[in-house]
Amino acid sequence: MKDDHIVPTQNWRISELILERFKAAFQPEPIQLRQFNVIIGRNGSGKSTLLEALQWLDTTIRTDAREASERYRGIHDLMNLRSRTRVPYFELSIKWQSNELSERTIRYRTRVTEEEDLPRITIEELEDLPSRRHYISTTEPGARLISDAGVTILDADRLALATLAKTRFEPRDPILDFLGSFWARAVFLRLSPNRLATGSLATRRSIEPLLDEEGQNLPALLNELSDDERQALVESVREILSGIRGVLVSKAELGRDTRVHYSLLERMPYRGRAGMYQFPIPAWMLSEGTRRLTAILALLVRRPGPSILCIEEIENGLDPWTVRAILRHLQDAADNGTQVLVTTHSPWVLDEVPIESILLVRRLKGDTRYDPLQSIPEMKSFDPRIPPGTRYVQLSE
Repeated sequence: MKDDHIVPTQNWRISELILERFKAAFQPEPIQLRQFNVIIGRNGSGKSTLLEALQWLDTTIRTDAREASERYRGIHDLMNLRSRTRVPYFELSIKWQSNELSERTIRYRTRVTEEEDLPRITIEELEDLPSRRHYISTTEPGARLISDAGVTILDADRLALATLAKTRFEPRDPILDFLGSFWARAVFLRLSPNRLATGSLATRRSIEPLLDEEGQNLPALLNELSDDERQALVESVREILSGIRGVLVSKAELGRDTRVHYSLLERMPYRGRAGMYQFPIPAWMLSEGTRRLTAILALLVRRPGPSILCIEEIENGLDPWTVRAILRHLQDAADNGTQVLVTTHSPWVLDEVPIESILLVRRLKGDTRYDPLQSIPEMKSFDPRIPPGTRYVQLSE
């Protein structure tokens, strides 16, 4: 299911994210993001909090705030423990910036309160900063006006942004087209090797992302690829696994609800006979790392690709050579318009990326901080010839 009508988003990126009272983040300074970002920090520092804030918005846009909060056992566990307000709340604010015109900025802000153990969206704002044009404004707590449609959203667990992103307005507005494209193609991954092997329906539902969080819908994603895109995937996988010659997806022969599976076609010697033969290796027989790299590379060859791609612990299940190759593909994707955010625990990963792309997350006296690694005074005291990973592990608490 290709989104060919969607306007490209390569001219925009999230430049700033502000978290307030959301999970580990109480009131950190605004987080500055680049086109390509590698996020590192100790366990419990707040790395995942950054990605989870964006994912909460994404899931709420696709469904509603209740469903987006269920993965955290309800809205209460999303509130920072230091909150002492009468009505608990968290706020999320995003700025998108044009990569071509630095002064062109869109700002979105929402406040979510907890009332009777349920999420209630009380404030929403969407504004084009240069023109001061308001697309969404809050007229009273919980009542949010979409100015272009003259529609007021009153549902406590529905975002006005979701309506805005899913509606095609006439005359067309490039900013609204961009927002619809951005959220339709946002992808958040915590890939599960087991889920990657179990198969999926042959096609994804329209509200689903290009690839689900655990990667189970990979066969559906592979079915969306054109012949050229599938060949590009094979070539990308072959850079890492030289014997791969093809990607196959089984047919849904028993109806649309039939689960389908994928295989990689591998060229190998056939015992007892001369020559080399190609054999399909089903997903459940592939290594965990092979499943992970196939999922990531399939996303990167698809056109249009993800608007933003967030991956937890990029090095999981991958050998160092494969990590290096995947990082190179991700940086190429960033150069071509996909905003990339990956978390890592590996200092070795830091040696493979530009130091300006590294964001350090720390807990200092109970506060979570998000700082560019190169801005840390201790980092500047090292000889610049020392790799960033080595300098990182030498930082004091």
